[in-house]
Amino acid sequence: MTENLPATNKVTYWQPSAGETIAGVIQGSGTFKNSLYDEQKTMLLQDNNGSIVSVTLNRYLIHSLKQNNAALGDLVTVTFHGKEQKNSGRSFNRYTLLVDKITRSV
Repeated sequence: MTENLPATNKVTYWQPSAGETIAGVIQGSGTFKNSLYDEQKTMLLQDNNGSIVSVTLNRYLIHSLKQNNAALGDLVTVTFHGKEQKNSGRSFNRYTLLVDKITRSV
């Protein structure tokens, strides 16, 4: 995935609560600098209303996108389940990701 966003669209940032789901068509990806977390990778989704939403990607989401060969134009559904804690005491955000591949004609 590469950045591929029309300059006319305003991007909003998804800040989910536990149990919240977002679905949309992949429009691109990018990175942004965050003073707390250094550089963050993002995925840009266009929802049913035509809005562009930036979803911050963690290691799990990046891995899942690669495993599913997600590409521009594919429909993605991301659910945030909340923060969880590993046995080591380290906390992490738990997500699930589903990719619905589009059929590309040759």
